[in-house]
Amino acid sequence: MRFDLVAFDLYGTLLDVSGLAKRLEPLAGPGAADLLARWRKAQLERTWKEKVYEPFGVVTEWALESVAPQLDAKTRARMCETWLSLPPFPDARSTLDSLKKARVRRAILSNGTPAMIRAAVAAADLELDEIRSVDEVRAYKPDPRVYALLPRERTLFVSANGWDAEGAKRNGLTVGWIDRGTPPPGIAPDFHLHSLTEVAALVWREQGVRIVKGTELDPNTPQTAGMSRAAAITHARVGAEKIWAGTVVIHANAKTGAHHHGALESVIFVVKGKARMRWGEKLEYTAEAGPGDFIYVPPYVPHQEINASREEPLECVLIRSGQEPVVVNLDIAPAEPPEEVKWIDPIHCS
Repeated sequence: MRFDLVAFDLYGTLLDVSGLAKRLEPLAGPGAADLLARWRKAQLERTWKEKVYEPFGVVTEWALESVAPQLDAKTRARMCETWLSLPPFPDARSTLDSLKKARVRRAILSNGTPAMIRAAVAAADLELDEIRSVDEVRAYKPDPRVYALLPRERTLFVSANGWDAEGAKRNGLTVGWIDRGTPPPGIAPDFHLHSLTEVAALVWREQGVRIVKGTELDPNTPQTAGMSRAAAITHARVGAEKIWAGTVVIHANAKTGAHHHGALESVIFVVKGKARMRWGEKLEYTAEAGPGDFIYVPPYVPHQEINASREEPLECVLIRSGQEPVVVNLDIAPAEPPEEVKWIDPIHCS
């Protein structure tokens, strides 16, 4: 499976919420870690239960006041500000850098407000391509409207929060859950991971070299009378962006109809048999190619592939310069007899 976008949860996935405990000790005393755990629990429960949407900053302030009413307002405000500079997990930066090298877009889908997300990402020195906030739909995870902010096709959603991973999976996303010892999702994720580094490894494995077996070719591609095409390398199958490749078989003593491929360039490699090509406005020119020969077909050139053998099939590999399956079949009365063209390579001629 190829991914164009990897979207991460922020709090607890890219940023380490538990890392706040040490920074809270000067403000909350030696019980800061316990207080932080209760604060986080109250924060999440508020988002799950609230009937009217409140921005995450407001929820965070309310949650702290509910679990630590003994703290004065100034101390609570300073504690809330720490959410703007949470420490990243050690492998967060390297993972995002690796995904960039893999040419995959990187996004955040978070309960935080856009301002909170931007501040935290900047403080952690993390580079991302897109930020999506629940503010856009005024609802919190796991509301389906939140996950609908991401495209389903070719998107991997990554979270270390089991409830979040479950919500994304229930709403049709491909999900990677990072198991850091917290409660797992109620339904199995697509990928059970243990670190952010494994996210990058997963993407590289899926985005890397692909081998399409000869038994896996797809005949569901536009055809021209007289030939059978089968697709091997396409965007849908392997993520190719600029080329299409497949096979062409023309049966013994058969020929295709006249056609062209629009703005696409084509290269034909003859594997077996003898190919006779005709081209031109009236197919008035012809040349032949055998096993090991390459044939180049420029854009918009009307042409016809002919099997010059009466006994053997003509088998070729076809490569085109684009993904669109352009085949423009033409009604041409061919000129007879065609003129044979002896092509001389200008690089190697004497």
